Amino acid sequence: MSWKNKVELRELESGDWEISFNNPDMGNIIIPAPLKSQFSCGALIVAGALCCTTGSVLYELDARKPGARYNVIRSSATQSRKLDEKGRVVLDSIDVHVEVDVPEEHRDVFKDVLKEHEDNQCSMVRSLNRGIKAEITLKKI
Repeated sequence: MSWKNKVELRELESGDWEISFNNPDMGNIIIPAPLKSQFSCGALIVAGALCCTTGSVLYELDARKPGARYNVIRSSATQSRKLDEKGRVVLDSIDVHVEVDVPEEHRDVFKDVLKEHEDNQCSMVRSLNRGIKAEITLKKI
């Protein structure tokens, strides 16, 4: 099974960038002008890993016990960057932390959720760990 989704970026008059995910459930985001801000594109990759892991934890509980919910779920991720062999900055690692307040009646099922994540991770993290192939086409118009 394979499918594609096109994400588009356009520069606004202000120099900021607007990213469209072409998804009716997700609004566009505005990125500050890259030459005038401290914004890091790595933050988008980290956010993807964070959202995927957190969403997967929610999904896995519901898949095992439909309608089951956690009391509270909080997550954060930290990115580490380093210089590669050419002295250029690369994203070296992502450390995702998820804290879950599991109601007593779901704790046995949560053990299965933890096992699923230890064995398989979420699709984004699994993809990052496998090394996502990226092909770039750059042309003058």
